[in-house]
Amino acid sequence: MKKTGFLILSWGILLVFASLTFGEEALKIAYVDMQRALNYCEAGKEAKKQISVEVEKIQKEFSGRQKELEKIKEDLEKRGSVLSESVRQQRERDYQAKLRDLQRLQRDYEEDLRRKDREFSDRILKTLEGIIKKMGEEGKYTLILEKNQPTVIYISKGLDLTDEVIKRIDKKPK
Repeated sequence: MKKTGFLILSWGILLVFASLTFGEEALKIAYVDMQRALNYCEAGKEAKKQISVEVEKIQKEFSGRQKELEKIKEDLEKRGSVLSESVRQQRERDYQAKLRDLQRLQRDYEEDLRRKDREFSDRILKTLEGIIKKMGEEGKYTLILEKNQPTVIYISKGLDLTDEVIKRIDKKPK
């Protein structure tokens, strides 16, 4: 992942310097802290609030089930010696099954929360990227980078050498 980002950044810088040598428009580079934009925009704040509400709801439900499980364990420890062996073993199996169910439920909740957070973040990041690309075009930026990762968010179409590369490879004798 880091190698890919570094490669993209290197290509971007190479293209910028190539643009300078061919005398195209002035170099204009900017960066955006996508994480900060995500955290401080209204959509990001609203998403965090929704996730927090969901976390509180899940914690309440989980806490209730955990208390119920603790009561079963305490009861088993207190009365285990007076119960018949088969009844005690059955209650221990029931307790272990409920414990596994609770652990499974916790994993499911955590996975669900991560999925929801990812969905909210992806949606907002997609919108941010569109805004940044538009700003890049309107502000005549050569390159806009992401602050926390070596990622190019926007690059001027004037720096795209792809068509020229295709022409040259097509002209090359086979």
